[in-house]
Amino acid sequence: MITILDMVVVFLVSSVALAALYPLAPMIGLMDHPGEQRKVHRHSVPPIGGIAIFSGLVASTLLSLPITASHLYGMAGAALLVLVGALDDRFGLGPRVRILAQVIAALILTLGCGVTLTSLGDLLGFGPIDLGVLSVPFTVFAMVGVINAVNMIDGIDGLAGGLILIALGTVLLLAPEIGPIQVLLLATIAAIIPYLICNLELFGVTKRKVFLGDAGSLLLGYILVWALVDAAGPAGSIDPVTAIWLIAIPLMDTLRVMGRRILQGVSPFSADAGHLHHFLSRVFHSTRKAMILMLAAAIILTGMGVFGFLNQIGEAVMFYAALSIFVAYLLVARYVHSLSRALEQQRRPIVGEAT
Repeated sequence: MITILDMVVVFLVSSVALAALYPLAPMIGLMDHPGEQRKVHRHSVPPIGGIAIFSGLVASTLLSLPITASHLYGMAGAALLVLVGALDDRFGLGPRVRILAQVIAALILTLGCGVTLTSLGDLLGFGPIDLGVLSVPFTVFAMVGVINAVNMIDGIDGLAGGLILIALGTVLLLAPEIGPIQVLLLATIAAIIPYLICNLELFGVTKRKVFLGDAGSLLLGYILVWALVDAAGPAGSIDPVTAIWLIAIPLMDTLRVMGRRILQGVSPFSADAGHLHHFLSRVFHSTRKAMILMLAAAIILTGMGVFGFLNQIGEAVMFYAALSIFVAYLLVARYVHSLSRALEQQRRPIVGEAT
């Protein structure tokens, strides 16, 4: 069980890690430099948020969680992604190395912790879809997809962290009791807050701006998918289709962007300025307004998913409703593409985070 004091300690450990790493990052070359067209920040910023968050989670493990083999496996997968992400932030390892690390981490989580989807529920309206022997490979595929979705949505200040807080908070609210995974989620929330304060320069904290970095976005994607698969599993607290609503924004954006890149004949993992947050930032000339709008949309979609779950609306109905929203999003995105290109030509410098 985690106490308020434990959460305060996690918050302080994450804060101290940020303070210690901030002057060290330039010395070891761990800096995100502006220059690429898709990057909207004007000054070099240390991408140390993920390392600080992981430090808080380690503290939580020592303070609040039973040191079981299952939890150690889960934390080993998290540590792998933080390490690979930090090396990628420093040296630019490329997407293949990141994907390999994600697959290994997902396998550790499924085989070592038993966090596995065995059924998709009555997703299509023709009866429950049991995965059977496809359970592990499908779970790994889904995990890698969600981790990448979080990694790709991390393009402006506060967005990825805010989306994670909304999703994890919802999973906690729907949980029937506080078990080990819920303790981990509470610790993650406590560890994220210092990062968001520095990243968004809140409460008078200035000249300490940090980014999540790949270490952070991969870590948060991993924690999120751990929570969602556990919650949507056989003994979980939500239906698999409800999980889709909790991650609707990053999922829709990633599917659209990757699909567009494939149609253009380029790698789906190539970086560009075609994400929704890039477009909204250009429209409003503000990454902060774009972030607020996307978080508001995430809250609305999450609320719709929770409403459907609590009122026992059919899983198939909720799935087709989610699919309809995605199709509508694609149609709107298609018509605003020309506007996006026009705005790109008139783009103004905007302070923010790009990944």
